[in-house]
Amino acid sequence: MIILSGASIISLGIFCTILSGTIWGKSDINIDKEELYLNDLPLQLDGIKIVQLSDIHLGSCNKNPQLLIRTQKLIDKIQPDFLMFTGDLVNNFGKEILEFEPYLKALSAKYGKYAIVGNHDYGDYSNWHDSISKLKNRVLIQTKLTKSGFNILLNKWTKVSIKDTSIYIIGVENWGHPPFPQYARLDLATDSLPKNSFKILLSHDPAYWESKVVTETDIPLTLSGHTHGGQFGIKIAGIEFSPLYLYQKKWGGLYKYENQYLYVNRGLGSIGFWGRIDMRPEITVLTLHRTKSH
Repeated sequence: MIILSGASIISLGIFCTILSGTIWGKSDINIDKEELYLNDLPLQLDGIKIVQLSDIHLGSCNKNPQLLIRTQKLIDKIQPDFLMFTGDLVNNFGKEILEFEPYLKALSAKYGKYAIVGNHDYGDYSNWHDSISKLKNRVLIQTKLTKSGFNILLNKWTKVSIKDTSIYIIGVENWGHPPFPQYARLDLATDSLPKNSFKILLSHDPAYWESKVVTETDIPLTLSGHTHGGQFGIKIAGIEFSPLYLYQKKWGGLYKYENQYLYVNRGLGSIGFWGRIDMRPEITVLTLHRTKSH
């Protein structure tokens, strides 16, 4: 009887946890703030503020804009200098964006909005009648992002002038360990970049950072998403852990190798399991500072 009662209590606890994650967990937005000190940051850029969003997955919003409305209100209070979106706007189809265009347009930042595409934005997870249909779907997604005010960086860079200095934002297409396709071309994305320029890289899958960025570049800051933090986490004594760690070590938060940083956003939306259990939707706020020793 004691064993049966204990099992019932445990089962009820698991059920309530899943129910909570499904109903409330996917809408309770967390703002994760990080202060980064970078050696090569120009003095004029000290204190610059970046908001990162990732993995919105509009197809899982059931045409309900509330998540984007809350996101916009929070970003308006933050008043960022830059807004960076690191991919997976949709689950598969460009038509998923149609209900949400006004809310994407309403997102704003002082020096602009920049985006890359994620693995779900290629339409690789659907059976298409022909390659033209798949291409049209991808073009639709990118067109809608552009019309919403985002500068899409597909294996290329752009320069933003601030005061009397510049920041260079680089974007690569998706690249991940198999079975994920590898579309990224860092050589193209960094072609003709001025030497000694301050650079930020947008790369959807964090696997690219260890495989290519830290081994081949001096890029000080890379922003990624893709993992969703597994949409499930455990906190013990204030330390957050995701079982996804067993598969992907860089699953969420800030990582560093020598003088290079990676931030992995835990995602705003959900896919697969339409909920989040102790892994809240995330808006990241990164404030950049020049290293104090300068």
